[in-house]
Amino acid sequence: MARILLIDDGEDFRLLFENMINRLGLKCVCAPTLNEGMAELQQLPYDIVFLDVDLGTHNGLHHLPEIQSTPGNPDVIVVSASRDSQHAESAIQMGAWDYLVKPFRFVDFEQCLTRCVKHRDARNRFISESTFHRGPIIGSSPKLLRAIQWVGIVARTKNNVLLLGETGTGKELFARAVHDNSDRRKKPFTVVDCTNLPNTLAQSILFGHEKGTFTDAKESREGLFKQADGGTIFLDEIADLAAPTQRSLLRVLQEHSFRPLSSKQEVSSDFRLVAATNRDLSRMVQEGTFRKDLYFRLKSCLINLPPLRERPEDVEPLAHHYIKKICEEQGAPCKRLSQDCLEALKQYNWPGNVRELINTMNYAISNSYDAKTLTSYHLPREVRICMVKSTVEKANETPVHQQHQVTVMPKPETEIEILPTFKEVRNMVVTQMEAEYLIELIKQTDGDLKKACKVADLSRARLYELLQKHEIDYKQPARM
Repeated sequence: MARILLIDDGEDFRLLFENMINRLGLKCVCAPTLNEGMAELQQLPYDIVFLDVDLGTHNGLHHLPEIQSTPGNPDVIVVSASRDSQHAESAIQMGAWDYLVKPFRFVDFEQCLTRCVKHRDARNRFISESTFHRGPIIGSSPKLLRAIQWVGIVARTKNNVLLLGETGTGKELFARAVHDNSDRRKKPFTVVDCTNLPNTLAQSILFGHEKGTFTDAKESREGLFKQADGGTIFLDEIADLAAPTQRSLLRVLQEHSFRPLSSKQEVSSDFRLVAATNRDLSRMVQEGTFRKDLYFRLKSCLINLPPLRERPEDVEPLAHHYIKKICEEQGAPCKRLSQDCLEALKQYNWPGNVRELINTMNYAISNSYDAKTLTSYHLPREVRICMVKSTVEKANETPVHQQHQVTVMPKPETEIEILPTFKEVRNMVVTQMEAEYLIELIKQTDGDLKKACKVADLSRARLYELLQKHEIDYKQPARM
């Protein structure tokens, strides 16, 4: 039985909704506020959420992606008294299953709910019955799993696939997953980087040419679309294709045949196209820089890949995976990840997505030299800055008088203890902190002062001075 949740601040509507649900022999939970609804979604996996648009100070549509990303990956049906068609368009555009205008008839409600339940059951059954090979796609966040589910669904069709996502979100990995989970998996997987296609040679590279077509054409060559015969061709960054090539590609997608340059005969190819871009193709269509007919042919199966900042729970498994991989490639022992390093990685926004995370792990491993554990000090400066700013901002959120609350108990004047001055206490604390830091620094670098200077960002002379001040023997770190 489907688990149903209604989020609506209208008491009368909640009672009406419960009555309609009861008439269908189902049960539901009603939440009068968005916060209560989100708390309910975090506690239990729901199948379907009915979401009101006007929730007091909240606009339900703004929270639709957040609701869809909760553990149950629920389908969302938007309900609203608004008859603004723009609201309905926005809801569907953001992934809502349907949009019902209040007040609605029971028959319309029943039809909408029944179809949603049947579609959800069919989708889940389809996914559970199929064996999906995700390859090196790492993570288990709801948004990533939703994208993976779509790959599993479209892979078994013959449709073209369009992958949309920011730079570094792993579009080629997903394209490969579409191929590997299709019946074309034993045939070629051909990758084309459209950003590196010269306009003058694009037609020749993609569709081939005959001998003598141009000066350097000393022999006939088949194009990449022919090489992908029986398999999959992946056009990465398809938005960068020049207008003439877009026109030629449209016909090839329609006919699955093309004429190599200077050839008198057409060549056929049984390929499956997967395209990807980090740009807004719909806006490019409006601006006239991308063909509208080509766009609609490409988007028959569209999959949005989430950026890493929207799936922070995947940062830790990704970091562990690539630390292990990089160390194996370098023939070095696998390094551990300290808690402060992990917290720094989670705090960062990752504008470069997974690709930036991989580069960060490479940098940290190189910067740690022979240390066995990666700490936040080994990370690039921009990641450390983000962590420090976050720490300071959290401290600022709590009033100073609450950060250091002291219960003052009055004492007789004769019992007042003589305390050292504030300056004396501060010097003692700083001295102790310096000594502890230097001891750990020498341990981590095994007494190599060159490495220690780089990690601590100190000159060699200043480091010598501090070591002598605290009487630390850097030549014998193991005895400290």
